[in-house]
Parts: sequence; structure tokens; C-alpha cells
Amino acid sequence: MGIWLRLGTVVLLCGWVAGCASGRLGLFGGQSSTPPFRDPNLSMQAASDSVTPGQTSKAEVLAALGPATVLKFDSGFEVWAYRTKSTEPTAAHAELVILIAPSGIVTKSRIRPAYLVPAR
Repeated sequence: MGIWLRLGTVVLLCGWVAGCASGRLGLFGGQSSTPPFRDPNLSMQAASDSVTPGQTSKAEVLAALGPATVLKFDSGFEVWAYRTKSTEPTAAHAELVILIAPSGIVTKSRIRPAYLVPAR
């Protein structure tokens, strides 16, 4: 019976990870009418231009762009991601990724160009 419990746990964890990767929990979104930034007219390039590595603080990013999907590391670094959102599973996706140092200052940022998510 112990092996069945472990197997069930593994299956549940795999399902949870697959749900995260599929965008159902907000980790990946697609392009549509829902803008990724507080200002709906702000483009990915304009948002990227508003962030200066070595100068812009975490608070300034939040004020300028709005809330992001945040991944925090034990080292104190954070990755903030702003992704276009879509209800279509195969829509093109684009994202602005910002690395924030433990000091609270932006270290790097980049735009990941549009890519297609394969149909499930």
C-alpha cells in the first residue's frame, strides 16, 4: 500500500506542476486584450525602457508597471515577470523579465519576444 500512496503523490505533484506551466496559475499568459501592466497603453518596449539596471528600485518598478508574477529565491534575488495574457491556449506570448538584487535595485531586464505555445 505504501507504493500506491507514493505513486499517487507523484501523480498529484505532476498534475500541479503541469497546471502551473499551462498558465492556469498565472505563470504563462498569452497575447490578448488583458494588458500586463497597470497602464493598458504601455507597450513591452516602453515598459522595458522605463527600467534602468543599476538605478531603478523595486518600488519604482511596482509604481510604474504594477504588480507582476514574482519568483523569490533564498539568496534574496527576485525575478519579476510581466506577461501578455490570453484566453486562447495557442496565442503568441511575450514577456518582460526583471531581475532584482537583494538590495532592491534592478540588476537586469529583458524582453522575451513573442513565442507560440503548442496546443495541448
